[in-house]
Amino acid sequence: MTWAEDLVNTYNVVREKEKMPDPAALAELLIAHEIRIKDLPGTKDLDKARTLRAALREVFGAPDEETAVALLNRILADHHALPHYTNHDGEWHLHVTDPQAPPVDQYAVNAAIGLLGVITTTGMSRLHICDGNRCEEVFVDVSRNQSRRYCSPRICGNRASAAAHRARRRDTGAGRADRHDPLP
Repeated sequence: MTWAEDLVNTYNVVREKEKMPDPAALAELLIAHEIRIKDLPGTKDLDKARTLRAALREVFGAPDEETAVALLNRILADHHALPHYTNHDGEWHLHVTDPQAPPVDQYAVNAAIGLLGVITTTGMSRLHICDGNRCEEVFVDVSRNQSRRYCSPRICGNRASAAAHRARRRDTGAGRADRHDPLP
């Protein structure tokens, strides 16, 4: 998953379920993405992350590349992107934020840069909102033929397949006699 996916999917818009209910959950997300935090984030940090989450969701629903890139450029500006190279581990590395920047800013810039990389190299067609019934999780389709339609093939994909199977059986009347015939 990308940084953007991980943050956007912390809120289920269909069920209105908050999966990042408190600063401790935000801290877990930051740490999972190797952002060093000195202190537990506060409620202001949580509010800032939730605002970022909404902005990133907008990118996944953007009507075209120009709109998506403009939204991402706004995120970069709002969160003080500072691209620079450093030499550590004996190799040069591009970093996109000041290492002293607030953790949510570091997360925002990395998420935006990641989505910009996808959009500018493979196109907007890689960004999706799940087609699953009662699901609007976002995902970046990294499949070779860009055929992915569900956030999770095991969950939403299986649900859709099972529903389609039931609909086909219902339409053809298959299985009705089997359920009601007495045993020989």
